[in-house]
Amino acid sequence: MIQFSHEKEKEILLHYAKKLNKPLIEQIINSGHVSSSQEASALSKFFWEMVDAIVEDKKSSAVVEGQTDLEAWNEYVFESIRAHLRNNGYTKEWDDQV
Repeated sequence: MIQFSHEKEKEILLHYAKKLNKPLIEQIINSGHVSSSQEASALSKFFWEMVDAIVEDKKSSAVVEGQTDLEAWNEYVFESIRAHLRNNGYTKEWDDQV
């Protein structure tokens, strides 16, 4: 299971998965785990797409899931996703997107 430090991380991930039209990412987040190299790559790529979307939302002072400090939430999500992928044998998939 993806271990989040804060439940809000999951809400933010799902918000951006919907915003960026990424149903596979919604499925991964809702299931709580990555089950293949392809899913790991998709989640890694999505994270960086989400970073770009967060930058744009921050510029427009957007409120996402009740939060305005989006950079902090991005850091929490980064740690949770990276740890999950690395702990489950998907270090290459993560590193390929960095």
